[in-house]
Amino acid sequence: MPNQPTRITERLNTTKLIEAVAADLGTTPSAVRDTIMTTFDVIARANATGHDVAITNFVTFISHRVKRATRRNPQTGETFTSAAHQVVRLRVSDHLADAVRRRDRKVTIRKAAKGSRKTAE
Repeated sequence: MPNQPTRITERLNTTKLIEAVAADLGTTPSAVRDTIMTTFDVIARANATGHDVAITNFVTFISHRVKRATRRNPQTGETFTSAAHQVVRLRVSDHLADAVRRRDRKVTIRKAAKGSRKTAE
């Protein structure tokens, strides 16, 4: 059973994220580091190969192809043609957006039990 959720008091970088997850699970940062880093690697590989990654009640990482286009350098005013390239777009779930709007500090992305309309607490 996980411990009480860690209180987040500042911006999280990767190291602090790992420490917070380890504290929530009651284990050491070295025990969760590989899992978190591998999760990030899998998401990056999926997007790099053109596949979207959807994490329910959280975010969708959308791999999007941008066509070649004529653009303008805002500093010099010079126009140039940009090559077609792949980009990643993020779409935040309505569930997370609503929780942030409400400043819900106990938000979870866990799915609700079958037949329930609320997200699991």
